[in-house]
Amino acid sequence: MKIMVADDDRDMVDMLSYWLKGHGYDVVRAFDGEQAIKRWRETLPDLVILDIQMPKLDGFEVCRQMRTETNSMVMILTAHDREDDEVRGLELGADDYLRKPFSPRQLLARIKAVMRRSSNTRGPANSSAITVGPMTLDSMRHEVTRDGIKVRLTPTESRLLHLLISHTGQVLTTDMIIERVWGYDEAGDSGLVKTHIRHIRQKVEPDPNSPRYITTVPGVGYTFSVPVTIE
Repeated sequence: MKIMVADDDRDMVDMLSYWLKGHGYDVVRAFDGEQAIKRWRETLPDLVILDIQMPKLDGFEVCRQMRTETNSMVMILTAHDREDDEVRGLELGADDYLRKPFSPRQLLARIKAVMRRSSNTRGPANSSAITVGPMTLDSMRHEVTRDGIKVRLTPTESRLLHLLISHTGQVLTTDMIIERVWGYDEAGDSGLVKTHIRHIRQKVEPDPNSPRYITTVPGVGYTFSVPVTIE
């Protein structure tokens, strides 16, 4: 697995690079936003660990450009007191975030979760197209087709929508969604799910403000409430 670490803190990049290489990962380094874009296009890493506060191009713009061109997994690094940064990063297409300061053990757990998600995405369970009325989810291509118009999803959005559709009529708790989609064993952040659900609704719902497909069950989680046929 190839990982790009992009952060203007050279000591941080050197430390993470040394540690990740010691665990068997190939590492690409970048120290500003422009360099991150350049090296990302040259090397096509599986995962990008992206700091928000970088010179030349900040992490938000880097994430936005990446999401127009690829489905690489993106994890943003944020400060503990910058919740708005986390939400903005997720809305731009980041798959996950990690709050500074963090331990190498925390990062390794997140990376292993990414690897499991990547493996599951390539598995046969995701090879079928699922049709819901005028909407078809192709989870291999990370696309939704609605009324003949294709809409691109991030890998995480695709997994989350596939999970909901595969359990039509069932209420999935937030912790269950985090475990199945993000692969975390510990209790997760409900904001992570909420932001992705909002983004998916903007892409697939005829009226995102009055969702037809993805329904919130207050205090519990979410359910997909339209019958489906699997091709």
